Amino acid sequence: MRISEKLNNDITVLTISGKMMIDAKSTDLHRYVKELIDKNQIKIVIDLGKVTWLASVGLGAILASYTSVKNAGGNLKLARSTRKIRSVLIFAQLIKILEDYDTVKDAVDSF
Repeated sequence: MRISEKLNNDITVLTISGKMMIDAKSTDLHRYVKELIDKNQIKIVIDLGKVTWLASVGLGAILASYTSVKNAGGNLKLARSTRKIRSVLIFAQLIKILEDYDTVKDAVDSF
């Protein structure tokens, strides 16, 4: 799993690529988001369009990141979830909590 960052005004877009599986790299997302919070970057979009696999650890990292951002007074939104990832979000009923947009632009514009 790799994370790349792009700043769009005061909104941070994180593009995740690869597999979010049971390994140390999947929990790196939460650490990365906590570092953004420390820099007061609390409007975050996670672009999942390049994620090829999402295991429970990856899902947990997304949820932990969302909780940390919300507790800091910000918001975290998802973008470009593949059909497989969206079905996992629906099955886990996280779609009720996490806002998921078809495009990064839609997610950014929603702030």
